[in-house]
Parts: sequence; C-alpha cells; structure tokens
Amino acid sequence: MKLSIAGKSLALLLTLSVSGACPSPTLAVETWEKLDKRLKGQVLNVRPGIKLRLRDQYWCYVSDLSPKYHFPVYCVLKDDARGFQIMGYGTAFPIKTAARDKTYYVTDKHVAADNCGPVAAECARFFAATRLYAEQSAFLKDHETRFNELIQTINLSIKPNLQGAEKSHYQNTVDAIWECYEKNLSLRADPSRQKFMKYAQMASVSPIIRYFLHPAGPATIAAVEATLYKEGAENEPDIAILSAPGVHPLPLEFDAIPASEGQEIQVVGYPTASDQLDKDSEKYYAPTFTTGRVSRVTPNTVQVDAPVTTGSSGSPVVSIRGKVVAVVAQRAKSKTTGAELTNFAGAISVSAVKSIAPELFGK
Repeated sequence: MKLSIAGKSLALLLTLSVSGACPSPTLAVETWEKLDKRLKGQVLNVRPGIKLRLRDQYWCYVSDLSPKYHFPVYCVLKDDARGFQIMGYGTAFPIKTAARDKTYYVTDKHVAADNCGPVAAECARFFAATRLYAEQSAFLKDHETRFNELIQTINLSIKPNLQGAEKSHYQNTVDAIWECYEKNLSLRADPSRQKFMKYAQMASVSPIIRYFLHPAGPATIAAVEATLYKEGAENEPDIAILSAPGVHPLPLEFDAIPASEGQEIQVVGYPTASDQLDKDSEKYYAPTFTTGRVSRVTPNTVQVDAPVTTGSSGSPVVSIRGKVVAVVAQRAKSKTTGAELTNFAGAISVSAVKSIAPELFGK
C-alpha cells in the first residue's frame, strides 16, 4: 500500500519523535581536544600522608635504622612540628554518586594503603617491643619509669653529632629493643599474636592518615584533605574510595556502556615519568594524557595499551564520551628482566568498582 504525502509526513514525524526521545549514547561524543580541557580539571594527584601518635601524648617519626637489624627507630616528640609524612603518590578523581553529603574520589587501594599501613604496623612493633623490653630491663624500677628512660635513649637518634659512650648506649639499646621483638613478639615467636597484641595495646600507637588531593594548577593551591571511606577487601578489586566534606568539584561519571575491545580510550593521570621531562614540575600539578585502545576485556579487568607507568595508578580510563570505563590498577612487567611493559596495563571495570560501595552507586 502506498502512503499519501500526508501519510509520509506523519510517518517521518513519528520517526523523528521516537529518535529524539531515545538518543543513541554512541552519538554523544566530543573531540579529545575538547574533552582534555575539561578532564584536566577533574583528575587530581593524590598523596597519602601519615602521622603517628604514641599514647595520645607524643608524635613519632622514623629517625634512624638500628645498627644490627637495620629496622626503623622512631623518635618521640611532644609537638607536631613535622606534620604529615607523605608516603606515596598516585591519581584520583571525583565520581558522581547518589550521595550529596560529601564528594567521593576513586583511586587504587595500593595507592591509599600500601605505604601508610606498613609504616604504622612497624611503629606498633617497635613500641610494643620497647614496652616489653622496659619490663625485662626494669630491675627495681617501675616499668613506666623504665619505659620513659628508654624513650629518652631512643631520642638520642636525633641528637646532632652523637658519638662516644652515648652513641654506643643508644645503638645497643635500639638493637636490644628489636632483638626483644624478634625473640618474643614476632610471628615466629608468637604465632597466636596474643602476646604482641598485649604489649601493642600498652604502647598504644595510633596512626592518623589523610589523603592530599592536588588539583591541576600551581602547587600553591591548597590540597583537598580527604579520608578513607571504603576499600576493597583482600580478595576484592584493588580500589579505594576517599571522601571529603564541603568540596564539590565537577565529578566524572561512569560510562553506562561497558568497555569493548578495540575501543579508543585515554588514560588521564600523574605518572612520575612526566616530571622527569620538566625542570619546573615541582611548581605545579599537571595531568598527562595517553591515548590507546582497549585490547582485552574480562568481567573485572579491562586491558589497555595506552602508556601507563608509576604514578598512573588510580587513573580513569575515559571513553570518547568523556566517561569512565575503567580505573588503572596495575602495570605488566617482563618475567625475564622485571622491566615495565608500559603498553600492557590492567584496569578495573566499572562494575567491579561499583561492587566496592554499592550504596553510593546503586545497582
């Protein structure tokens, strides 16, 4: 049956109306040049920092290594003059969530936890051993008095030009503390960890960890100070989500269309290799854009061939639609030389990231 002119016009109008009501997401694209200008302000450099408190009275900092074991020695100060010790670096980005109370940022768990956690654990071991050694060497003294004496000896580690008998006394003491740990509190000596936990609680070392998010621009711009909201468990994706109240930058969005093999993407991050090319890099923060394609897709992992190196961890993998299809988490290395294979990077899929905090992202 042939349509009349009026019928043809009506059919065309209906077609346009249906098309307009359901636009294809593949058409919502921009040029990389336009996208990069926007993305530059949405991806941040993240630096985890730690402060260590002893009994809520003192601040602890690594000041030396013990002569025999080369384990850390922690001096004890009454003031917080040294502030946070920066323990690493990586990339993070704000992400759109269902929450309105705070801004949430995505990065990798190993960026957020791999450096601060071991330092806090080592400090707890040192002072647990110091507490036990105070008991062992107290003789007729009160254990608390002896513990404070040991703190004074440990603090010789920051005394200028330490030498002679005083230096020997200090070195013998810190070696004895770590020897006490090895013989009594180590995993080998105390597999149940009950004894270690007893003395760790008496020493009471508590870490304060913050994440300093630096936006693109001069280094003089104040960093956003974030805390850890959630991180993947041992067998979950290598993802950490940070939060900061009172800050509302333009967030990135997860792409509703899953990554596909052959898809063109960009990785936006803060690789340290970029700083080697710029003598003024300490004066500002500027992300690096590397282009590539998705080379492999599995349920939880998106492999990309865009160059990725140290500092790129936590970088968003962005589609031409300007949305996040994955989060960079690891670099491949040669099994023979250990060298980085910069064009083989593993990124965590959007669905896997969402699984860490479904309350923020819904289904």
